[in-house]
Amino acid sequence: MRDALARLGGEGHLSEINEKVEGHPKTNTNPTWRATIRKVVRQYRDFEPLGGGHYRLREVIVPDVEPDRFVGEPEVDHGAAQGMLTVVGNAYGYETFVSRRDQNTRTFQANRLSEFITVFECPTVATGPNQRKIREIDVIWLGEDDEGLYPVYAFEVEMTTGVKDGLDRLLKIPERINTALFVIGPSEKERVLFDKFTNQLPFRRFKERFNFSLYSELEDLYNSVLTHEEARRSFGPVNPR
Repeated sequence: MRDALARLGGEGHLSEINEKVEGHPKTNTNPTWRATIRKVVRQYRDFEPLGGGHYRLREVIVPDVEPDRFVGEPEVDHGAAQGMLTVVGNAYGYETFVSRRDQNTRTFQANRLSEFITVFECPTVATGPNQRKIREIDVIWLGEDDEGLYPVYAFEVEMTTGVKDGLDRLLKIPERINTALFVIGPSEKERVLFDKFTNQLPFRRFKERFNFSLYSELEDLYNSVLTHEEARRSFGPVNPR
């Protein structure tokens, strides 16, 4: 889609994008390819809606990031955890989504979280109130197949009082997708609650899907990814996934 819009001079109507894409081998095997294109230009950060079905290529500049650590302030740490998870997801080659309520209200290293994600809209993977709850999940790493985007990993960043609510939101992702579900907490208190709740209904049945990680473990992963990215760039054009 990006190439099609580029061939239109960087801006065009959805119908013009369809004309450029029509005839691509994938359109021969996907009878709903027009709907897929419409969904993609609405979801991805690369495309800026201009109204009336017109879209423009957006220049996406992801902010530079530095090594970081948690500082112990709950709201600051929540944004830091979401930012770290998003940076790691991008480095691993996933499309990344942050809860719409947090995209422009929480920050990481003085930048809004919306500046790090690659997808503004969460893909529809459920119906009714379950989909609304899925859109509230803190961070999702997304894969893509012929049907579109789907959640591969989903993360809830929770203090003690929010562990159960976080588990409930994660469980709204349909079992058929086989998404790995994570709760990220600052201390062993959250781990104890996580273990307690995942041994109770309704979570017990899906216990093998749930994982718990500490802030300190996320911090280590994030900082090691930055080191790896620096080494990868120095080595040459070797890309993940």
